[in-house]
Amino acid sequence: MFPNYPDRNSSRRRFLQTAATATAGGVLSYLGRKNAFAQNPPTCPTAPTGGTPFAPGSDKRPIVLRKSISALSAAELTQLQTAFAKLRALPSTDKRTWVLQADIHALLCDQCNGVSMQIHDSWNFFPWHRAYLYYYERILGSLVGNLNGFRLPYWDWENHRSMPGSYLTPANTGNSLWDSNRDSGIAGGGSLPPTDGTTSRLTTLYGLTDFATFGGSATSSGACELDPHNVVHGDIGHPLSPYLDMGNLGYAARDPIFFSHHCNIDKIWANWNAQTGSGPTDYKNPTDPAFLNAKWSFYDENQNVVSMTAANVLDYANNLRYTYTPFRFHIPIYEIYECRLLCCLPDPDPWAYIQVSPETAVTLLQRSSANSLITLVLTGVPIPAGVMGVFDVVAVRNERRTQLGTLTVLANNMPNMKHKPVTLALDIGKAVPDLLAKEHPAGIQLLARHKDDKSARPFILRAQKAQIRVERAQ
Repeated sequence: MFPNYPDRNSSRRRFLQTAATATAGGVLSYLGRKNAFAQNPPTCPTAPTGGTPFAPGSDKRPIVLRKSISALSAAELTQLQTAFAKLRALPSTDKRTWVLQADIHALLCDQCNGVSMQIHDSWNFFPWHRAYLYYYERILGSLVGNLNGFRLPYWDWENHRSMPGSYLTPANTGNSLWDSNRDSGIAGGGSLPPTDGTTSRLTTLYGLTDFATFGGSATSSGACELDPHNVVHGDIGHPLSPYLDMGNLGYAARDPIFFSHHCNIDKIWANWNAQTGSGPTDYKNPTDPAFLNAKWSFYDENQNVVSMTAANVLDYANNLRYTYTPFRFHIPIYEIYECRLLCCLPDPDPWAYIQVSPETAVTLLQRSSANSLITLVLTGVPIPAGVMGVFDVVAVRNERRTQLGTLTVLANNMPNMKHKPVTLALDIGKAVPDLLAKEHPAGIQLLARHKDDKSARPFILRAQKAQIRVERAQ
């Protein structure tokens, strides 16, 4: 156990005062804004059901590269803006209209009572969004008469930290890519927070060789969905409840940046699949029929109801007719060590602590001093009902604070909804000496990033399973 626990009350108060982001001015500007493009709460439309099943090989269009927004030509950017303008101009009775398409996303995010399929917080996350992007892309392409050549771009925020300028200016309804409900800093051309959506974070993700940890299971989200997917969503949306638009699952798809963000998430999945590991299931998608046979319905560019399974989207180049620039990542070889996450120790502010065997502690300290990649994987982390917002996951020892990761719980319109467990993959390399100290070890704490966010109630970090993945010494 951990003797001599320090009194953390005073240091915790000081850290909260200095680390939290002041948002009072943002609240006033938000309340004074008029919603753009006649936005209204999700209307919970009747979900499309059944429809013509997608037939692999039926799409005969050329395979076209999806590009970074920064790589679009002037003509391609104009075409993108025109496509969204035409989408917004469709009458409300049209099945392709912007609001209906966005509300279909809301419908499958526990935003409406009676929803039987949840496409977040499970292995449905990646394939459903890939299918959603496919039909949305076809609708936009058809509206500009370029079904064959139009492909959605991605915002590679790991390289370009500010939102693309075409989505920001002009900041009015004359710009089909603009959205009024964004964080004021991001909307003003500011960068994402320095810890969010980084190349370092992607390095951690690409080192997770099993799909359950990376992409989720039937009952739990994967690490990629939580961070960077949720994190960047939360960074773009308004920082306080109701977190419009991108920070709220019921509204997120009303912001055009949603699609460029999700194309980047889709690219990360494609990049992950492109790696080669040492085991037969490394970087492979699930083969469970429950995963492959999951089926969803959409409206296509002709307003017809169509359906697509998870199995249909796996070969995205041949079936969905797009590709990404080839990517290869140097895969480190990992050793896995079991550990325990202890909580509720005698402390006025109970936090979570790591417990490992003495032999494992020696190894971790050696690898930490060699700057090896060390990832704490927490599976089955429960999120209390009603909790939303952005939390920094921090190792705290005396006056030293080390950022381990970020946990963002996206808002929804059902505040009493029970969250599914999530998977956290935390970069603990720099914090190992503090976490494993014999005297006054560091505790892991969740800190609400925005101190005025009443829904971001910190809670004790728990997990059904904890393990540490360590890069093997060369």
